[in-house]
Amino acid sequence: MVGSLGNLYQSFEALDESYIQPNITKDILLKPADPLPGGYSVPLLSLKKAPEASTVKNFYSCGCNYVSDDRRAICPNYSHAMSREMTYVAPPQLVQKQDQNCSSGGGGGFVKDVVTYMVMDDLVVQPMSTISSITLLNKFNINNVSALEEKVVDLGMNEAVKLLMASLVSNTVLTHVFLNEDNCKN
Repeated sequence: MVGSLGNLYQSFEALDESYIQPNITKDILLKPADPLPGGYSVPLLSLKKAPEASTVKNFYSCGCNYVSDDRRAICPNYSHAMSREMTYVAPPQLVQKQDQNCSSGGGGGFVKDVVTYMVMDDLVVQPMSTISSITLLNKFNINNVSALEEKVVDLGMNEAVKLLMASLVSNTVLTHVFLNEDNCKN
């Protein structure tokens, strides 16, 4: 695969379940479902806030034991339209779970936030530990840790678009987006 986007996918796929939030499965990210019924699509990096998943959904009945999510459905017993509107309301724990999944910061997200994660230049992601840090220093033959420099970056919509574009073509995504002098001029 060209670029580094596959590394990000493989990193999450290889991540041990113990790092994932309770009641969350990896399939939410690895095999995403269509978020909106009816085939509506939401741009990957929409400029407007994506519509939130509704906790209320309408169903229709004919008065017997059959239910449909389309009022034009025909009752198999009486052969007339399922026009009696019924309302389904999700249980509180499902609403809370959706809110946690969609929140940014404050304990939401897919992975446990008590763990620090290391994102490499080629978008390989792994939990960070003392041993993994030492291994990384050895891998790059760094003997003097005082030579290392911390770089704090802002991550907004423009940077997210640049990250996505670079991840499709580059194996040095973070360098390309945050350290490349050509990017600073754009």
